[in-house]
Amino acid sequence: MYPFRMSLSLLFAAVSGTAWAGQVVEVTVFPNQAGVVMEHTATLSAGQGVITVDRLPADLDTAGLRVSARGPDGLMLGTLETRVVHGRDLAHPAEQALTERLQALEDSKRSITDEIRAGEIQLRLVERMGQASPPGETGLDPDQWPRAWRVVGEGALDILRAIQNHEQSLRDVEADIRRIRDELETLQRGRRDTLEARVHYQSPAAGEAVLRLEYRVRHAGWRPIYEARLDTATGELRLVQRAELSQNTGQDWNDVILRLSTARPELGGRLPELQPWYVDVARPTPAPMARRAQEAAMDALMSMAPVPEMKAGEQVADLEAAQFSALYRIAGQVTIPSDNQPHRHALAEHRLEATLSARAVPRLMPHAYLFAETTFEGEAPLPAGQVNLFQDGTLVGQVPLSALQPGSPLRLAFGVDERIGIRYELDRDSRGQEGLIRRQQRLERAYLISVHNAHPRPVDITVLDQLPVARDERIKVELGSRATPPSERDVDGKRGVLAWHQSLEPDARTRIRFAYTLTWPEDVEDIIGLR
Repeated sequence: MYPFRMSLSLLFAAVSGTAWAGQVVEVTVFPNQAGVVMEHTATLSAGQGVITVDRLPADLDTAGLRVSARGPDGLMLGTLETRVVHGRDLAHPAEQALTERLQALEDSKRSITDEIRAGEIQLRLVERMGQASPPGETGLDPDQWPRAWRVVGEGALDILRAIQNHEQSLRDVEADIRRIRDELETLQRGRRDTLEARVHYQSPAAGEAVLRLEYRVRHAGWRPIYEARLDTATGELRLVQRAELSQNTGQDWNDVILRLSTARPELGGRLPELQPWYVDVARPTPAPMARRAQEAAMDALMSMAPVPEMKAGEQVADLEAAQFSALYRIAGQVTIPSDNQPHRHALAEHRLEATLSARAVPRLMPHAYLFAETTFEGEAPLPAGQVNLFQDGTLVGQVPLSALQPGSPLRLAFGVDERIGIRYELDRDSRGQEGLIRRQQRLERAYLISVHNAHPRPVDITVLDQLPVARDERIKVELGSRATPPSERDVDGKRGVLAWHQSLEPDARTRIRFAYTLTWPEDVEDIIGLR
């Protein structure tokens, strides 16, 4: 046996005019395309011949097609010919059988209709015989009149029963005809363009050949979906990683080896080029448009259905590569039809030890949220996706999850902690002028933030608020002299965001005073952005 490998702009094959067996055996799905491996077993004739295969995806990437083969020693591939077969020219394999069945049903319908018409003729004849003349005028003896009536009645009843049976048969046949016509219409409507390839070959001897074809197709892809399941009793955070994939390539993937890759081959090997960077005066977006954009983003987020909890154990995928991009091998053989329907597979489960605390942003919402912090220690990076949050088995929300690298911090806010009370009160709001020579406008505000821990255990809590950030050097912003000193400034790199970290014992209370002052020259008419 002589193995060979070559790259062509197109190459698929099965022996023309001979029986061949071929199917998709391996698929690697990327975020927005798929790499497919097909194997064909063909019978080759000695000498020159033509290998033909049809019903291939019309949109496959012909530039990246590769083919390898095992066959008779000295097997060579030559000239390649390809053409696109339009859907209107392509008959489905089941279409001929359905057409023949439809014709047979039409013939049966015609026969049953003829039987019904013949019965109606017989019935009219019996009716005329019964109405021709009274029995006394036909010469019948009066003793024979009841028998004559009985014969006519029984004959009419037999005919009516036969007509009824034929009508029932006709309804059944018409229902079958409608069903087959619907199936034919579905087949004809679902036709799509396909690719046919013909490649000339030369083989010194007859024999079997196994062709292995590798190509890429569009209309396939997958997206990550995550579940974060927090056990508040143990502090364990289970991060379940799933993939939702679909394909509409025109080829069903039956019992294939399925892999999912985070690589993005569509980006290619070309390094992005920097273009001139222009700076201009900002044109602020009108507020109504900004609100509509924000509402649309929230609607899109809320419309995403959460992943249902699966009670039984799940078989996760094997991580085959993780150095540059992750490659997962789905367990077993997988079938994915070309119907564009979503199919979900478990990729991995990470059990992490989380530190639990409470966080509150009382300026925006008078509630504290359960907060879990941990470090992601997986082998491979996690791509960005949606994460469904479960607290002690209950779905409490859904948020976007940014891409995570191994060793990166993971922080997630779960549901509202009803055992922590928060109050946010305005304590002072004054505005006036100061200075004798160079007068300035002055704004002073102060808030009281009250926190109560109703848990039977100590709780670490972080309260967040923010100072206004001046974009004009004439505006001065200072933390109030009587304000509670914050534990942290510019939290997570966000300018002006302050944090107070405190640990509260059971049934303990605390108060935080937050105050700030703004000053600006008297000749500045107005300050925008103040709440």
